[in-house]
Amino acid sequence: MAGGGIAGAITSLKNNRNLLKKRKLRDKGDVFGQEGVTKLDLKESTDQDMKRIRQKIKDYKREARTVWFLAISVTAFILYCLWWAIS
Repeated sequence: MAGGGIAGAITSLKNNRNLLKKRKLRDKGDVFGQEGVTKLDLKESTDQDMKRIRQKIKDYKREARTVWFLAISVTAFILYCLWWAIS
């Protein structure tokens, strides 16, 4: 254990700094990337993949629209019931 107050804080900071990994940057390319490498390797999609993705999006939108309709309907019904009970 370190001594009191400030000395303990300084010792703790030194110990924590020693636990960090050392950074080894050799040149600008390590920081900013390689200059000549600009090509991305992307997977090519087939027409069937695109149709399947479009269908999933349509199904998701239909589901979301149904949930919104039900939520609004139930909320309107509850508000109507509360209004009717109060008046």
